[in-house]
Amino acid sequence: MKRLVPLLLFTLLFSCKNHSDTKRIKGDLNYTPVTMESEQITAGLYLTADLKTQELRADIDLSNPGNEMLTISQIEIATAAGLRSLPKTGSTGTIVLKPGENKSLSLKFQPLNDLKTNQLTGRNGYFKSLYNLVINYSTKDSESAAVKNSGGGFQPFGNAPTVPSMTTTLAPADYKAYLKKYQITATSYSFNTSSDFTKKQKAYLTGIKQVKQPPFVYVSAQEIAISGVNFKLRSYQERDTLNAEIFIVNHSGFPLKINKDNLDISYRGESSSVHLNEAITVEKISGSKQDLYTLEKGDRVLIHLKKPFKTKAEKVILSFNKAFEFNNQIPLFKDNIELVKVNLP
Repeated sequence: MKRLVPLLLFTLLFSCKNHSDTKRIKGDLNYTPVTMESEQITAGLYLTADLKTQELRADIDLSNPGNEMLTISQIEIATAAGLRSLPKTGSTGTIVLKPGENKSLSLKFQPLNDLKTNQLTGRNGYFKSLYNLVINYSTKDSESAAVKNSGGGFQPFGNAPTVPSMTTTLAPADYKAYLKKYQITATSYSFNTSSDFTKKQKAYLTGIKQVKQPPFVYVSAQEIAISGVNFKLRSYQERDTLNAEIFIVNHSGFPLKINKDNLDISYRGESSSVHLNEAITVEKISGSKQDLYTLEKGDRVLIHLKKPFKTKAEKVILSFNKAFEFNNQIPLFKDNIELVKVNLP
């Protein structure tokens, strides 16, 4: 009965905070406040979403109701599918609470909501109607138990208990209204792995002197590796606009030239006037900034493409043939590459 009193007081105080507009910042989406309590830790969560920044804000109240020092090593936000995200800063840092001590935190997350969407487009996907707050913590008792169970090989926090039971949800009507207003039918594009591109490209590279080793060609849905030069594609077609990013890393022994005016994603029947409007920019991530269009060994480049794109075609063409060249103006690619449409969740 004695333990129920502080727990009830904590719950009451947290409830009062959550329902006070002066104490909590309201967001575009406001999830149901929740509390969690055990003999070692008591916590309260108030979660909101900001649609403009695509961030979740978690206001967290922590309390140590036990008699041992409480050490919190990590706090994460997780979807029901288990996709976890750390705070934007990368870590909350270690939090130590003495017995009876309280602490309040305000953390911001950009949650990974859908893995497929992220892999195809670089975006995190639409907010979910449910999130879990995951707290990794340890006490002296749990550390001692971990040492005993591991035969003395305990690593700090490696066996700390995880508390994924703080589940907060958005009211069904609010979530339905959010999706109705903001969810847009969108598509992405992947490399066509069923084509004969790999076979033809290997044969083509065999006769090029810059390729010292036997040519290597690998194609997956989002990546192409050509004898040490790696390309990763992300794309997002929304309404009548296509946004694409091509990330390139040169691990090869030869320099590579970029002819951005020859780079394009096109479809059959596209108007020639579209090319006058498309925007292509080259961003040098690493390497000499004096020459954006030459990739030496170890250089990294990100190419951004944005253009009008009015098609429902299942296949389009990525123009690589004359976009990348060896230093003697011989193209790296024998042919252009076919892309296939992928519907996003």
